[in-house]
Amino acid sequence: MPRHPSPASLPAHVSLLLHALPFPRRTTIVDVGANPINECPYSALLAGGGCHVIGFEPQPEAFASLQEAKGPNETYHPYAVGDGGTHTLHIYEATGFTSLFRPHDPAARIFGQGRWARRISLREDVPLQTVALDAMPDLAPFDLLKIDIQGGEVMVFDNASRVMQEAVAVIVELRYLQLYEDEPMMGGVDACLRRQGFQLHKFLFNKSRAMPSSQLSRLKRKYQQDQLIDGDAVYLRHPGRIDLYTDGQVMHLALLAASVFHSQSAALFALDELVARGCIPADLPKRYVDALPADMCATPEASAPQRTPRRRAKASPGTAS
Repeated sequence: MPRHPSPASLPAHVSLLLHALPFPRRTTIVDVGANPINECPYSALLAGGGCHVIGFEPQPEAFASLQEAKGPNETYHPYAVGDGGTHTLHIYEATGFTSLFRPHDPAARIFGQGRWARRISLREDVPLQTVALDAMPDLAPFDLLKIDIQGGEVMVFDNASRVMQEAVAVIVELRYLQLYEDEPMMGGVDACLRRQGFQLHKFLFNKSRAMPSSQLSRLKRKYQQDQLIDGDAVYLRHPGRIDLYTDGQVMHLALLAASVFHSQSAALFALDELVARGCIPADLPKRYVDALPADMCATPEASAPQRTPRRRAKASPGTAS
């Protein structure tokens, strides 16, 4: 699957926000582990010119692919992001498993010995110098951090607390079934992000597989996939404290919710906040719903009473915590 879709018009509701919201700057996304294995959730927004992406990818072949295909709103660095120290990178036969961590061999009981051995077979160990995001003085302010580095996410977060202060969302892979020794798993990632003021918002997808058994072939596939492996989740800077967001942070949240992780209630929640601050016309939330695809909207008879945002004084500029 190509990293970006063919150039096409953005959905009407996304175009509306790009034209109607007075953004202080272009919405910026940092992608740590930008290896273009799958299409990114921000691909459509990027292809439509609605954001700038700053990506980090240390694997030479993957970095070369990114450089070759990049557009005018993409910047890539061949760096491994971490704590600034030197670590050992374990490169496995299936490059998507490449990690700073050694395999957790009991996982082979779930994947099957042969399948596990083929994927997690070690090709080579290489020394890897990492950079800490907090140590990069020229890193532009960003609004969304997307990260997928096979267990190293907490190391990145612990060394990015300064630069993440302006971010309103994080897309991160959460692990439920242990694949590597000493990886932080879902609980470690969740605790780390909550310490930095983020709350779990939604799951984009989850991957699962069948537990092996002698009778597995007798079950239909949809009744086999019982064991959760991992999945991508969205965290938001505490939405209950949106009054502490700057105006710009609220605008970036609205756009990201509308176009990247497709949370329409979050987009409208942000638009109502902007109406209450007097930043946008009072009818923009209604116009936004009018612009949504028809199959997203309830019939007039089924619509619940709508909350009218109450105007209040603007929040003082500052970064939400």
